[in-house]
Amino acid sequence: MARPRPQIPLLAPAAAPDEQRGAIGRSAYQTLRGAILDCTFAPGMALSEQSVSEQLQISRAPVREAFRRLVMEGLLESAPQRGTYVARLHRGRIADAIFVREAIECRAAELAAKAPVAQRRGLEAIVQRQARAQARRDYGEHLAADEEFHHRILELAGHPHAWPALRLARLGMNRIRHLAIPVVGSPRLAVDHHRAIVRAIVEGDARSASRLMRLHIHSPLDYLEAIRREHPEYFEDG
Repeated sequence: MARPRPQIPLLAPAAAPDEQRGAIGRSAYQTLRGAILDCTFAPGMALSEQSVSEQLQISRAPVREAFRRLVMEGLLESAPQRGTYVARLHRGRIADAIFVREAIECRAAELAAKAPVAQRRGLEAIVQRQARAQARRDYGEHLAADEEFHHRILELAGHPHAWPALRLARLGMNRIRHLAIPVVGSPRLAVDHHRAIVRAIVEGDARSASRLMRLHIHSPLDYLEAIRREHPEYFEDG
């Protein structure tokens, strides 16, 4: 069977000459990463440097570097004789991601509930922006607001430097949420969860904030099996 050809949006206009190489590399990485996270590139899909560079109308060097970064993040897999593929979903890695998120974010929610109240209320604006994005089905903006929400809670907790570890753990969960959109409308559920978490944080209820964050982190497991039944090819055994 022929490999599906990637469909990727065009890159932004070229930067000034002294910035062009770095800007193209960043844009290639961000474009590919976005296509994987929103499942434009489905789990298991084969990619090649040549086809992607042709699609983006750039040389292979920035694409190769983007592939390397995405392999390090666990979003791509590369093996001799097999080529490069979008990483499939794996139950063990999903469980590990939930473990990491729970350890970091439940404690962060507790600490955020003790931050100055004016700073806590800043979370409300982020959730409102996410709700507007969800209403107009702008899933790119929805995801951006989602990341800002979780990042801001870490900042309120006084641990902003924990974000890289948390961001890495969240990657696979973002893909599950996108795959669940046709099944359960997961963006709406995420907004509802965030509103409840914010309410607890603003009210200074650390215990409820932690409990609600734990429920939110575990919620993708509720529709994981529905996705697996619909698309077993997206999953890696084990």
